[in-house]
Amino acid sequence: MSSGILFLHHRPIRPFTERTCSMRFHRILCLLLCLFLAVGFLTGCGSGGASFTWRVDHVPANLDPQIAQDSPERIAVTNLYRGLTRIDENSEAVLDCAESYTVSADGLTYTFTLKDGLAYTKLKKHEKEYPLTAADFVFSIERVFREETASPYRDLFANLKGADGTGALGVSAPDERTVVYQLSSPDPAFLEKLAQPGAMPCNEEFFEHSAGAYGLSAATTLANGHFYLYNWNENGLFLRRSASGSLITSLRIVLDTTAQATPTPEPASGTSVAQNPTPATGAAAVAAGDVTAAIDEASAAGSLPSIPYTSTTWALVFNCEDRQLSSQNVRLALGASAAGIEQLPTGFSAADGLIPPAIQVNGSGYRDAVGSQMPAVGDVKELCRTGLSEAGLQRFSGIQVLYPEGTVYQTLIEQVSQQWQKELGAFSAYFTLKAVPLDELKSTVASGDYQIALLPFSPTSADGTAFLQQFTDGAFTGWESAAFDSQGNQLAGQLDPVASELAQAEQTLLAGGAISPLWYQDQALVMAPGVEHVVFDPFGPVLDLTWATYTGG
Repeated sequence: MSSGILFLHHRPIRPFTERTCSMRFHRILCLLLCLFLAVGFLTGCGSGGASFTWRVDHVPANLDPQIAQDSPERIAVTNLYRGLTRIDENSEAVLDCAESYTVSADGLTYTFTLKDGLAYTKLKKHEKEYPLTAADFVFSIERVFREETASPYRDLFANLKGADGTGALGVSAPDERTVVYQLSSPDPAFLEKLAQPGAMPCNEEFFEHSAGAYGLSAATTLANGHFYLYNWNENGLFLRRSASGSLITSLRIVLDTTAQATPTPEPASGTSVAQNPTPATGAAAVAAGDVTAAIDEASAAGSLPSIPYTSTTWALVFNCEDRQLSSQNVRLALGASAAGIEQLPTGFSAADGLIPPAIQVNGSGYRDAVGSQMPAVGDVKELCRTGLSEAGLQRFSGIQVLYPEGTVYQTLIEQVSQQWQKELGAFSAYFTLKAVPLDELKSTVASGDYQIALLPFSPTSADGTAFLQQFTDGAFTGWESAAFDSQGNQLAGQLDPVASELAQAEQTLLAGGAISPLWYQDQALVMAPGVEHVVFDPFGPVLDLTWATYTGG
Protein backbone atom coordinates (compact mmCIF):
# COMPACT_ATOMS: atom_id res chain seq x y z
CA MET A 1 0.00 0.00 0.00
CA SER A 2 1.08 3.59 -0.52
CA SER A 3 -0.35 6.18 1.84
CA GLY A 4 -0.81 3.79 4.75
CA ILE A 5 2.80 4.38 5.74
CA LEU A 6 1.88 7.88 6.85
CA PHE A 7 0.13 6.62 9.93
CA LEU A 8 2.71 5.23 12.31
CA HIS A 9 2.62 4.05 15.89
CA HIS A 10 4.89 5.79 18.35
CA ARG A 11 7.51 3.07 18.77
CA PRO A 12 9.37 1.29 15.97
CA ILE A 13 9.34 -2.50 15.94
CA ARG A 14 12.51 -3.78 17.57
CA PRO A 15 14.07 -6.39 15.24
CA PHE A 16 14.95 -9.82 16.56
CA THR A 17 18.63 -10.74 16.41
CA GLU A 18 20.39 -13.91 15.35
CA ARG A 19 21.42 -14.57 18.92
CA THR A 20 17.94 -14.36 20.44
CA CYS A 21 16.44 -16.53 17.70
CA SER A 22 19.19 -19.03 17.06
CA MET A 23 17.02 -21.83 15.83
CA ARG A 24 15.77 -21.58 12.28
CA PHE A 25 12.19 -22.34 13.32
CA HIS A 26 12.29 -19.53 15.84
CA ARG A 27 13.71 -17.18 13.22
CA ILE A 28 10.83 -17.98 10.89
CA LEU A 29 8.32 -17.35 13.67
CA CYS A 30 10.01 -14.04 14.42
CA LEU A 31 9.90 -13.01 10.77
CA LEU A 32 6.23 -13.87 10.57
CA LEU A 33 5.54 -11.94 13.76
CA CYS A 34 7.43 -8.90 12.47
CA LEU A 35 5.55 -9.08 9.19
CA PHE A 36 2.22 -9.32 11.01
CA LEU A 37 3.06 -6.35 13.21
CA ALA A 38 4.34 -4.34 10.28
CA VAL A 39 1.05 -4.74 8.42
CA GLY A 40 -0.80 -3.26 11.38
CA PHE A 41 1.96 -0.68 11.77
CA LEU A 42 1.50 0.60 8.24
CA THR A 43 -2.25 0.33 7.83
CA GLY A 44 -3.34 1.49 11.26
CA CYS A 45 -5.59 -1.51 11.73
CA GLY A 46 -6.39 -3.23 15.00
CA SER A 47 -6.59 -1.45 18.30
CA GLY A 48 -3.89 1.05 17.35
CA GLY A 49 -5.91 2.74 14.63
CA ALA A 50 -4.57 5.47 12.38
CA SER A 51 -2.26 8.17 13.69
CA PHE A 52 -2.11 11.84 12.69
CA THR A 53 1.28 13.56 12.96
CA TRP A 54 1.58 17.35 13.08
CA ARG A 55 4.84 19.26 13.51
CA VAL A 56 5.09 22.36 15.70
CA ASP A 57 7.87 24.83 16.44
CA HIS A 58 7.45 24.25 20.16
CA VAL A 59 5.78 21.62 22.30
CA PRO A 60 2.71 22.90 24.18
CA ALA A 61 3.78 24.09 27.61
CA ASN A 62 0.30 24.54 29.08
CA LEU A 63 -3.00 22.73 28.57
CA ASP A 64 -5.17 25.19 30.46
CA PRO A 65 -7.91 26.02 27.91
CA GLN A 66 -8.71 29.37 29.52
CA ILE A 67 -5.26 30.68 28.61
CA ALA A 68 -4.37 28.62 25.50
CA GLN A 69 -3.43 31.15 22.84
CA ASP A 70 -0.83 30.04 20.31
CA SER A 71 -1.27 27.33 17.70
CA PRO A 72 0.22 24.24 19.44
CA GLU A 73 -1.72 24.87 22.66
CA ARG A 74 -4.97 25.61 20.82
CA ILE A 75 -4.68 22.44 18.74
CA ALA A 76 -4.04 20.43 21.90
CA VAL A 77 -6.92 21.79 23.97
CA THR A 78 -9.35 21.77 21.03
CA ASN A 79 -8.90 18.01 20.82
CA LEU A 80 -8.57 17.40 24.58
CA TYR A 81 -11.71 19.27 25.62
CA ARG A 82 -15.36 19.50 24.61
CA GLY A 83 -17.45 22.62 24.98
CA LEU A 84 -21.19 23.12 24.80
CA THR A 85 -20.78 23.61 21.05
CA ARG A 86 -18.21 22.68 18.42
CA ILE A 87 -17.39 24.04 14.96
CA ASP A 88 -18.02 21.49 12.22
CA GLU A 89 -16.65 21.12 8.67
CA ASN A 90 -19.12 23.71 7.38
CA SER A 91 -17.90 26.28 9.93
CA GLU A 92 -21.23 25.96 11.74
CA ALA A 93 -21.62 25.67 15.50
CA VAL A 94 -23.17 22.32 16.42
CA LEU A 95 -24.05 20.95 19.84
CA ASP A 96 -21.34 18.97 21.61
CA CYS A 97 -21.69 18.66 25.39
CA ALA A 98 -25.09 20.32 25.13
CA GLU A 99 -28.13 18.20 24.38
CA SER A 100 -30.31 21.21 23.54
CA TYR A 101 -30.58 24.95 24.02
CA THR A 102 -33.09 27.79 23.89
CA VAL A 103 -32.72 31.51 23.23
CA SER A 104 -35.03 34.12 24.72
CA ALA A 105 -37.15 36.27 22.41
CA ASP A 106 -34.90 39.29 23.01
CA GLY A 107 -31.77 37.26 22.18
CA LEU A 108 -30.18 37.98 25.55
CA THR A 109 -30.55 34.68 27.41
CA TYR A 110 -29.13 31.33 26.26
CA THR A 111 -30.13 28.25 28.25
CA PHE A 112 -28.29 24.96 27.63
CA THR A 113 -29.17 21.48 28.82
CA LEU A 114 -26.18 19.15 29.14
CA LYS A 115 -26.13 15.64 27.76
CA ASP A 116 -26.49 12.88 30.30
CA GLY A 117 -23.40 10.89 31.25
CA LEU A 118 -20.73 13.52 30.58
CA ALA A 119 -17.45 12.87 32.37
CA TYR A 120 -13.81 13.82 32.55
CA THR A 121 -11.16 11.32 31.53
CA LYS A 122 -10.00 9.51 34.67
CA LEU A 123 -6.50 10.46 35.68
CA LYS A 124 -3.87 7.77 36.24
CA LYS A 125 -2.84 7.22 39.86
CA HIS A 126 -5.58 9.57 40.99
CA GLU A 127 -8.14 8.05 43.32
CA LYS A 128 -10.75 10.77 43.18
CA GLU A 129 -13.03 11.16 40.18
CA TYR A 130 -14.46 14.61 39.50
CA PRO A 131 -17.99 14.93 38.11
CA LEU A 132 -18.61 17.12 35.07
CA THR A 133 -21.55 19.40 35.77
CA ALA A 134 -22.99 22.72 34.62
CA ALA A 135 -21.01 24.43 37.38
CA ASP A 136 -17.79 23.61 35.50
CA PHE A 137 -18.92 25.69 32.52
CA VAL A 138 -19.75 28.54 34.88
CA PHE A 139 -16.36 28.36 36.59
CA SER A 140 -14.50 28.39 33.27
CA ILE A 141 -16.05 31.74 32.33
CA GLU A 142 -15.46 33.10 35.82
CA ARG A 143 -11.78 32.23 35.40
CA VAL A 144 -11.68 34.05 32.05
CA PHE A 145 -12.60 37.26 33.88
CA ARG A 146 -10.24 36.84 36.81
CA GLU A 147 -7.38 39.32 36.57
CA GLU A 148 -4.81 36.72 37.58
CA THR A 149 -5.85 34.44 34.71
CA ALA A 150 -4.91 37.01 32.05
CA SER A 151 -7.11 35.10 29.63
CA PRO A 152 -6.93 35.98 25.93
CA TYR A 153 -10.65 35.15 25.75
CA ARG A 154 -11.78 38.02 27.95
CA ASP A 155 -12.64 40.26 25.00
CA LEU A 156 -14.41 37.38 23.24
CA PHE A 157 -16.94 37.16 26.07
CA ALA A 158 -17.05 40.87 26.91
CA ASN A 159 -20.72 40.97 25.89
CA LEU A 160 -21.75 38.86 28.87
CA LYS A 161 -23.81 40.76 31.39
CA GLY A 162 -21.57 41.99 34.20
CA ALA A 163 -18.38 41.44 32.20
CA ASP A 164 -17.51 45.10 32.74
CA GLY A 165 -17.51 44.56 36.50
CA THR A 166 -20.71 46.51 37.13
CA GLY A 167 -22.61 43.51 38.48
CA ALA A 168 -22.74 39.74 38.73
CA LEU A 169 -21.28 37.90 35.76
CA GLY A 170 -24.03 36.67 33.44
CA VAL A 171 -23.44 32.93 33.68
CA SER A 172 -25.10 30.56 36.13
CA ALA A 173 -26.01 26.91 36.76
CA PRO A 174 -29.54 26.49 38.17
CA ASP A 175 -28.90 22.74 38.42
CA GLU A 176 -26.24 20.19 37.46
CA ARG A 177 -27.39 19.93 33.85
CA THR A 178 -28.38 23.52 33.05
CA VAL A 179 -26.13 26.43 32.08
CA VAL A 180 -27.56 29.92 31.54
CA TYR A 181 -25.75 32.81 29.85
CA GLN A 182 -27.09 36.36 29.95
CA LEU A 183 -25.84 38.86 27.37
CA SER A 184 -25.81 42.64 27.40
CA SER A 185 -26.92 42.76 23.76
CA PRO A 186 -27.83 40.14 21.13
CA ASP A 187 -24.82 38.34 19.67
CA PRO A 188 -25.39 36.27 16.50
CA ALA A 189 -21.97 34.64 16.92
CA PHE A 190 -22.42 33.53 20.53
CA LEU A 191 -22.78 29.82 19.71
CA GLU A 192 -19.50 29.95 17.77
CA LYS A 193 -17.79 31.68 20.68
CA LEU A 194 -18.84 28.90 23.06
CA ALA A 195 -16.80 26.49 20.91
CA GLN A 196 -13.58 28.36 21.73
CA PRO A 197 -11.14 27.06 24.38
CA GLY A 198 -12.02 29.78 26.87
CA ALA A 199 -15.49 28.28 27.32
CA MET A 200 -14.30 24.71 27.93
CA PRO A 201 -15.28 23.28 31.35
CA CYS A 202 -13.03 23.61 34.38
CA ASN A 203 -13.74 21.78 37.63
CA GLU A 204 -13.22 24.25 40.48
CA GLU A 205 -12.28 21.65 43.09
CA PHE A 206 -9.66 20.10 40.82
CA PHE A 207 -8.38 23.53 39.82
CA GLU A 208 -7.85 24.53 43.45
CA HIS A 209 -6.29 21.14 44.21
CA SER A 210 -3.75 21.80 41.42
CA ALA A 211 -2.37 24.67 43.51
CA GLY A 212 -1.34 26.93 40.64
CA ALA A 213 -0.15 24.11 38.38
CA TYR A 214 -3.40 23.56 36.47
CA GLY A 215 -2.67 22.36 32.94
CA LEU A 216 1.10 22.28 33.45
CA SER A 217 1.42 18.49 33.62
CA ALA A 218 -0.57 15.37 32.85
CA ALA A 219 -1.37 15.00 36.55
CA THR A 220 -2.89 18.49 36.72
CA THR A 221 -4.84 18.35 33.45
CA LEU A 222 -8.47 17.26 33.76
CA ALA A 223 -9.98 17.05 30.29
CA ASN A 224 -13.28 15.84 28.85
CA GLY A 225 -12.54 15.62 25.14
CA HIS A 226 -12.90 13.00 22.46
CA PHE A 227 -9.14 12.41 22.86
CA TYR A 228 -7.24 11.82 26.09
CA LEU A 229 -3.67 12.70 27.03
CA TYR A 230 -1.45 9.65 26.55
CA ASN A 231 2.03 11.14 26.84
CA TRP A 232 3.66 14.55 27.13
CA ASN A 233 7.39 15.18 27.01
CA GLU A 234 10.00 17.47 25.47
CA ASN A 235 9.52 15.82 22.07
CA GLY A 236 5.79 16.26 21.78
CA LEU A 237 2.25 15.78 23.00
CA PHE A 238 0.48 12.52 22.22
CA LEU A 239 -3.30 12.12 22.34
CA ARG A 240 -5.37 8.98 21.83
CA ARG A 241 -8.97 7.81 21.70
CA SER A 242 -10.73 4.47 21.38
CA ALA A 243 -10.92 3.01 17.90
CA SER A 244 -14.24 3.43 16.09
CA GLY A 245 -14.58 2.63 12.42
CA SER A 246 -12.21 4.69 10.29
CA LEU A 247 -11.78 7.52 12.83
CA ILE A 248 -8.22 8.66 13.41
CA THR A 249 -7.34 7.45 16.89
CA SER A 250 -4.04 9.15 17.65
CA LEU A 251 -2.87 12.76 17.38
CA ARG A 252 0.89 13.32 17.60
CA ILE A 253 1.86 16.98 18.08
CA VAL A 254 5.62 16.67 17.68
CA LEU A 255 8.53 19.08 17.78
CA ASP A 256 9.79 20.06 14.35
CA THR A 257 13.47 19.18 14.44
CA THR A 258 14.12 19.72 10.74
CA ALA A 259 16.91 22.11 9.92
CA GLN A 260 14.75 24.34 7.74
CA ALA A 261 11.18 25.28 8.64
CA THR A 262 10.40 27.36 5.53
CA PRO A 263 10.20 25.74 2.06
CA THR A 264 12.92 27.07 -0.23
CA PRO A 265 12.89 26.75 -4.03
CA GLU A 266 15.53 24.65 -5.79
CA PRO A 267 18.74 26.61 -6.51
CA ALA A 268 19.29 27.92 -10.01
CA SER A 269 21.46 25.97 -12.41
CA GLY A 270 25.15 26.33 -11.58
CA THR A 271 24.51 27.53 -8.03
CA SER A 272 26.72 26.02 -5.35
CA VAL A 273 24.70 24.20 -2.71
CA ALA A 274 25.56 22.35 0.49
CA GLN A 275 26.00 18.61 0.19
CA ASN A 276 23.83 17.75 3.18
CA PRO A 277 20.26 16.85 2.13
CA THR A 278 17.59 19.31 3.21
CA PRO A 279 14.87 17.70 5.36
CA ALA A 280 11.51 17.46 3.65
CA THR A 281 9.11 20.18 4.75
CA GLY A 282 5.50 21.05 4.00
CA ALA A 283 3.97 19.09 1.15
CA ALA A 284 7.23 17.20 0.61
CA ALA A 285 7.13 15.95 4.20
CA VAL A 286 3.53 14.80 3.72
CA ALA A 287 4.42 13.01 0.49
CA ALA A 288 7.41 11.37 2.17
CA GLY A 289 5.28 10.11 5.04
CA ASP A 290 7.08 12.18 7.69
CA VAL A 291 3.87 13.95 8.72
CA THR A 292 0.17 13.55 8.02
CA ALA A 293 -0.50 17.21 7.27
CA ALA A 294 1.44 20.44 6.95
CA ILE A 295 1.16 24.06 5.87
CA ASP A 296 2.83 24.90 2.58
CA GLU A 297 2.46 27.12 -0.45
CA ALA A 298 -0.82 26.32 -2.17
CA SER A 299 1.02 25.48 -5.39
CA ALA A 300 3.14 22.84 -3.63
CA ALA A 301 0.18 20.57 -2.87
CA GLY A 302 0.19 18.95 -6.30
CA SER A 303 -2.11 15.93 -6.27
CA LEU A 304 -2.28 15.79 -2.48
CA PRO A 305 -5.59 16.76 -0.81
CA SER A 306 -5.44 20.36 0.38
CA ILE A 307 -7.44 23.24 1.82
CA PRO A 308 -6.22 26.53 0.27
CA TYR A 309 -6.45 29.87 2.05
CA THR A 310 -4.91 33.34 2.00
CA SER A 311 -4.34 34.74 5.48
CA THR A 312 -0.89 36.29 5.22
CA THR A 313 -0.05 39.83 4.13
CA TRP A 314 3.56 40.80 3.49
CA ALA A 315 4.24 44.43 4.26
CA LEU A 316 7.03 46.94 4.70
CA VAL A 317 7.12 48.57 8.12
CA PHE A 318 8.93 51.86 8.63
CA ASN A 319 10.42 53.14 11.87
CA CYS A 320 8.80 56.56 12.04
CA GLU A 321 11.19 57.66 14.79
CA ASP A 322 14.08 57.52 12.33
CA ARG A 323 14.68 61.02 10.93
CA GLN A 324 14.95 59.84 7.32
CA LEU A 325 11.61 58.03 7.60
CA SER A 326 9.80 60.54 9.79
CA SER A 327 7.95 62.11 6.86
CA GLN A 328 4.66 60.53 5.84
CA ASN A 329 5.42 61.45 2.22
CA VAL A 330 8.75 59.59 2.24
CA ARG A 331 7.09 56.46 3.60
CA LEU A 332 4.22 56.63 1.10
CA ALA A 333 6.68 57.07 -1.76
CA LEU A 334 8.80 54.10 -0.69
CA GLY A 335 5.73 51.91 -0.16
CA ALA A 336 4.08 52.81 -3.46
CA SER A 337 7.31 52.27 -5.36
CA ALA A 338 7.89 48.86 -3.73
CA ALA A 339 4.38 47.77 -4.65
CA GLY A 340 5.22 48.32 -8.31
CA ILE A 341 7.34 45.21 -8.84
CA GLU A 342 5.73 42.90 -11.37
CA GLN A 343 7.51 39.53 -11.16
CA LEU A 344 6.11 37.75 -8.12
CA PRO A 345 6.82 34.15 -7.07
CA THR A 346 4.10 31.55 -7.44
CA GLY A 347 1.61 31.92 -4.60
CA PHE A 348 2.14 35.66 -4.17
CA SER A 349 -0.22 38.35 -5.45
CA ALA A 350 -0.38 42.14 -5.18
CA ALA A 351 -2.13 43.34 -2.02
CA ASP A 352 -4.99 45.83 -2.12
CA GLY A 353 -5.05 46.31 1.64
CA LEU A 354 -3.54 45.10 4.90
CA ILE A 355 -6.36 42.78 6.02
CA PRO A 356 -5.88 39.47 4.16
CA PRO A 357 -8.61 37.87 1.98
CA ALA A 358 -9.32 35.08 4.50
CA ILE A 359 -11.04 37.56 6.83
CA GLN A 360 -14.81 37.67 6.52
CA VAL A 361 -17.31 40.23 7.78
CA ASN A 362 -20.98 39.32 8.13
CA GLY A 363 -20.38 36.05 6.29
CA SER A 364 -18.78 37.63 3.23
CA GLY A 365 -15.17 38.16 2.22
CA TYR A 366 -13.99 41.50 3.57
CA ARG A 367 -11.69 42.27 0.65
CA ASP A 368 -14.40 41.52 -1.91
CA ALA A 369 -16.78 43.80 -0.02
CA VAL A 370 -14.55 46.87 0.33
CA GLY A 371 -12.04 46.60 -2.50
CA SER A 372 -8.69 48.36 -2.41
CA GLN A 373 -7.87 50.57 0.55
CA MET A 374 -4.39 51.48 -0.64
CA PRO A 375 -3.59 55.21 -0.45
CA ALA A 376 -3.65 57.13 -3.73
CA VAL A 377 -0.08 58.20 -4.50
CA GLY A 378 0.94 60.26 -7.52
CA ASP A 379 4.51 60.82 -8.68
CA VAL A 380 6.61 58.86 -6.17
CA LYS A 381 9.79 60.77 -7.07
CA GLU A 382 8.24 64.15 -6.37
CA LEU A 383 6.56 62.81 -3.24
CA CYS A 384 9.89 61.51 -1.95
CA ARG A 385 11.60 64.84 -2.71
CA THR A 386 8.91 66.69 -0.75
CA GLY A 387 9.17 64.28 2.17
CA LEU A 388 12.94 64.48 2.46
CA SER A 389 12.70 68.27 2.37
CA GLU A 390 10.19 68.14 5.23
CA ALA A 391 12.78 66.24 7.25
CA GLY A 392 15.49 68.75 6.32
CA LEU A 393 17.24 66.25 4.04
CA GLN A 394 18.14 65.97 0.39
CA ARG A 395 19.20 62.34 0.17
CA PHE A 396 18.96 59.03 1.99
CA SER A 397 22.05 57.79 3.80
CA GLY A 398 22.92 54.46 5.38
CA ILE A 399 19.44 52.94 5.52
CA GLN A 400 19.23 49.22 6.23
CA VAL A 401 16.32 46.98 5.21
CA LEU A 402 15.77 43.79 7.20
CA TYR A 403 13.99 40.80 5.70
CA PRO A 404 13.41 37.12 6.67
CA GLU A 405 15.94 34.50 5.67
CA GLY A 406 14.94 32.51 2.59
CA THR A 407 15.58 32.56 -1.12
CA VAL A 408 12.05 33.66 -1.97
CA TYR A 409 12.19 36.65 0.36
CA GLN A 410 15.67 37.59 -0.83
CA THR A 411 14.45 37.62 -4.42
CA LEU A 412 11.47 39.78 -3.48
CA ILE A 413 13.41 42.35 -1.48
CA GLU A 414 16.08 42.57 -4.17
CA GLN A 415 13.36 43.41 -6.68
CA VAL A 416 12.05 46.07 -4.30
CA SER A 417 15.55 47.51 -3.99
CA GLN A 418 15.90 47.60 -7.77
CA GLN A 419 12.53 49.34 -8.03
CA TRP A 420 13.64 51.97 -5.53
CA GLN A 421 16.83 52.52 -7.50
CA LYS A 422 14.85 52.86 -10.70
CA GLU A 423 12.29 55.36 -9.37
CA LEU A 424 14.06 57.02 -6.44
CA GLY A 425 17.73 56.60 -7.30
CA ALA A 426 18.18 60.36 -7.51
CA PHE A 427 17.95 60.36 -3.70
CA SER A 428 20.59 57.62 -3.21
CA ALA A 429 17.90 55.05 -2.52
CA TYR A 430 20.44 52.22 -2.50
CA PHE A 431 19.81 50.57 0.83
CA THR A 432 21.68 47.78 2.60
CA LEU A 433 19.71 44.52 2.65
CA LYS A 434 20.15 42.15 5.58
CA ALA A 435 18.59 38.69 6.04
CA VAL A 436 17.54 37.81 9.59
CA PRO A 437 15.80 34.72 11.05
CA LEU A 438 12.08 35.50 11.20
CA ASP A 439 11.74 35.21 14.99
CA GLU A 440 14.73 37.50 15.48
CA LEU A 441 13.32 39.93 12.91
CA LYS A 442 10.00 40.13 14.72
CA SER A 443 11.65 40.82 18.07
CA THR A 444 13.94 43.42 16.49
CA VAL A 445 10.98 45.28 15.00
CA ALA A 446 9.08 45.03 18.28
CA SER A 447 12.03 46.65 20.07
CA GLY A 448 12.13 49.51 17.55
CA ASP A 449 15.78 48.85 16.68
CA TYR A 450 15.40 48.97 12.89
CA GLN A 451 14.74 51.33 9.98
CA ILE A 452 12.78 49.37 7.35
CA ALA A 453 11.67 45.74 7.57
CA LEU A 454 9.74 43.28 5.42
CA LEU A 455 7.37 41.25 7.59
CA PRO A 456 4.48 38.78 7.21
CA PHE A 457 1.29 39.55 9.14
CA SER A 458 -1.26 36.80 9.77
CA PRO A 459 -4.39 37.12 11.94
CA THR A 460 -4.63 34.80 14.93
CA SER A 461 -8.42 34.83 14.66
CA ALA A 462 -11.12 35.68 12.14
CA ASP A 463 -11.60 39.05 13.84
CA GLY A 464 -10.56 41.84 11.45
CA THR A 465 -10.88 44.41 14.21
CA ALA A 466 -8.41 42.56 16.42
CA PHE A 467 -6.02 42.33 13.48
CA LEU A 468 -6.03 46.11 13.01
CA GLN A 469 -5.86 46.81 16.74
CA GLN A 470 -2.38 45.31 16.96
CA PHE A 471 -1.15 48.48 15.22
CA THR A 472 -2.68 50.97 17.68
CA ASP A 473 -0.63 53.06 20.12
CA GLY A 474 2.34 53.21 17.77
CA ALA A 475 3.04 49.48 17.84
CA PHE A 476 5.73 48.21 15.43
CA THR A 477 6.40 51.58 13.80
CA GLY A 478 6.21 54.37 16.35
CA TRP A 479 3.47 56.00 14.26
CA GLU A 480 0.70 57.27 16.50
CA SER A 481 -2.70 58.49 15.38
CA ALA A 482 -5.49 59.52 17.71
CA ALA A 483 -7.95 59.06 14.83
CA PHE A 484 -6.86 55.49 14.13
CA ASP A 485 -6.79 54.54 17.81
CA SER A 486 -10.29 55.97 18.24
CA GLN A 487 -11.61 54.04 15.24
CA GLY A 488 -10.06 50.85 16.60
CA ASN A 489 -11.64 51.34 20.01
CA GLN A 490 -15.06 52.01 18.49
CA LEU A 491 -14.83 48.86 16.37
CA ALA A 492 -13.77 46.82 19.40
CA GLY A 493 -16.99 47.80 21.13
CA GLN A 494 -19.13 46.39 18.33
CA LEU A 495 -20.23 42.77 18.21
CA ASP A 496 -20.76 42.79 14.48
CA PRO A 497 -18.91 45.69 12.82
CA VAL A 498 -19.85 46.51 9.25
CA ALA A 499 -17.23 46.20 6.54
CA SER A 500 -17.31 49.90 5.68
CA GLU A 501 -16.35 50.92 9.23
CA LEU A 502 -13.50 48.42 9.27
CA ALA A 503 -12.38 49.80 5.91
CA GLN A 504 -12.29 53.34 7.29
CA ALA A 505 -9.90 52.28 10.05
CA GLU A 506 -7.75 50.35 7.57
CA GLN A 507 -7.68 53.39 5.29
CA THR A 508 -6.56 55.67 8.13
CA LEU A 509 -3.76 53.28 9.07
CA LEU A 510 -2.44 52.92 5.53
CA ALA A 511 -2.68 56.66 4.82
CA GLY A 512 -0.07 57.19 7.55
CA GLY A 513 2.43 55.27 5.45
CA ALA A 514 4.01 53.57 8.46
CA ILE A 515 3.03 50.17 7.12
CA SER A 516 2.76 49.40 3.42
CA PRO A 517 1.07 46.15 2.30
CA LEU A 518 2.80 44.62 -0.71
CA TRP A 519 1.63 41.06 -1.31
CA TYR A 520 -0.73 38.33 -0.19
CA GLN A 521 0.64 34.81 0.13
CA ASP A 522 -1.49 31.80 -0.79
CA GLN A 523 -1.05 28.80 1.47
CA ALA A 524 -2.75 25.48 2.01
CA LEU A 525 -3.23 22.75 4.56
CA VAL A 526 -1.78 19.77 2.68
CA MET A 527 -2.89 16.32 3.83
CA ALA A 528 -2.06 12.71 3.16
CA PRO A 529 -4.32 10.80 0.75
CA GLY A 530 -7.20 9.13 2.55
CA VAL A 531 -7.45 11.70 5.35
CA GLU A 532 -10.85 13.37 5.47
CA HIS A 533 -13.12 15.45 7.70
CA VAL A 534 -10.41 17.49 9.42
CA VAL A 535 -11.88 20.77 10.65
CA PHE A 536 -9.31 23.43 9.83
CA ASP A 537 -9.08 26.99 11.10
CA PRO A 538 -6.34 28.91 9.24
CA PHE A 539 -6.14 31.48 12.01
CA GLY A 540 -3.62 29.81 14.25
CA PRO A 541 -3.70 27.40 12.54
CA VAL A 542 -5.93 25.02 14.50
CA LEU A 543 -6.95 21.47 13.56
CA ASP A 544 -9.86 19.57 15.09
CA LEU A 545 -9.80 15.79 14.52
CA THR A 546 -13.15 15.04 16.15
CA TRP A 547 -14.61 13.73 12.90
CA ALA A 548 -11.33 13.05 11.07
CA THR A 549 -11.03 9.70 9.31
CA TYR A 550 -8.42 7.72 7.42
CA THR A 551 -9.66 5.36 4.75
CA GLY A 552 -6.38 4.58 3.02
CA GLY A 553 -4.80 6.37 0.13
